[in-house]
Amino acid sequence: MELTLVSYNIHSGIGTDGHFDLHRVGEVLREINADIIALQEVGDYRGVTAREDQPEHLADLLGLHMAFGPNVVRNGRRYGNAILSRLPILKSKNYDLSVGRRESRGALRCDLDLGNSRQLHVFCLHLGLSMRERRRQEALLLSADILRDAVRNDPVVVCGDFNYWGPGAVPGLVRQAIHDVALELGSRVRTYHSRLPMLRLDRIYVDSGVRPLGLHAHRTSLSAVASDHLPLVMRFEAPIEGQTPRSAPVQLIG
Repeated sequence: MELTLVSYNIHSGIGTDGHFDLHRVGEVLREINADIIALQEVGDYRGVTAREDQPEHLADLLGLHMAFGPNVVRNGRRYGNAILSRLPILKSKNYDLSVGRRESRGALRCDLDLGNSRQLHVFCLHLGLSMRERRRQEALLLSADILRDAVRNDPVVVCGDFNYWGPGAVPGLVRQAIHDVALELGSRVRTYHSRLPMLRLDRIYVDSGVRPLGLHAHRTSLSAVASDHLPLVMRFEAPIEGQTPRSAPVQLIG
C-alpha cells in the first residue's frame, strides 16, 4: 500500500504576511493531496485569530477524518496538534510532553485502519525550544507508556516540529527501533523559514514496518506565505494485505 504523509506546522493559520487565512492553509494541503496530514500549532489560545474551530474547519474543508490533541485550553480556545486522514481513525490519544513551567506540549497518537486487521500508528508532536526540554520530552516519548505499547506488531510513524537545529538526527530518537527518513534517504530536507528554508526543524521517523520512497518540502508560491514552515512530505509503503507482521516487539531504548 503506497501512501503520502505530510507533517506541517501551520502557525495557527497566520502566514508570513501577518494575515490569518486558514483557507490558504487548506489550499496548500489540497496541492499536496496527502492521505495522512499531521499538523502542529493548530488553534489559537491567545485569541488572535477569528476561528475557534481550526481543526474541525480544516477537516470539513478537506473532507477527512480528524483527531485533535489540545495541549493548551484557555477561555474555551484550544491549541495543539491535529491529524487528518483518509484512512479511518480507529483510536486516538493525546500524551502530555510538558516540562516544568515551559509551554505545554504534547504528542497526538492516531491508530489508522490499513485494512486486513492492520493498523498504522501515527504520532504528531511539537517539541520545546530548549535542548534540556527536548531531552526530557524525548525520554517521555520513548517511555513504555507511549511508544513501546504502540509498536508491537504494526508500523509506526513519528513526525512533527522537533525544534532541533542541528544537522543530524535528534539524538534521543536515534535508536534501533525508529529511523530518521531524511538520513535513510540521504535527503536532509529543510523546511524553515518557508521563504528561505535554512533549518531542518520538521522531521519524520519510521520503524521497520514502513518503507520510505521519497521525501521533499512542498515549496510553492502559496506554501511560502501560508505559514512560516514548509510542509514536509513523505511517500511511503505500508504493509499490504497478507504481509506477515513482525514476530517480536520492537525494542525501544530510553
